[in-house]
Amino acid sequence: MTFFRCVAIALPQILILLFVAGSHDLLGGWNQTSDAMTTILALFLLSPSATLALLITEGVRCYKACRGERGRNFLFTGLAVALLIESLAINYYLLTQVRM
Repeated sequence: MTFFRCVAIALPQILILLFVAGSHDLLGGWNQTSDAMTTILALFLLSPSATLALLITEGVRCYKACRGERGRNFLFTGLAVALLIESLAINYYLLTQVRM
């Protein structure tokens, strides 16, 4: 579960890092290839999906913990909500930067 949390935390940051580095031409021309567009699109779709899956997983774990003997732990559920909002905000920012 820790690995899944780390991946869900890292995906939005990687997406914004690649976008900003590509827009300032810090990637040495990689941003002008089709592989770069494929990577950005894959991260664009994968980032909210992973954070939504994390939110669902943490919600189920929190629900089971509330019904069980352990104390309630809303910390990771709150983190998952914050990550989902962050991921959607980054995707919205990228959509506003698209020029046809």
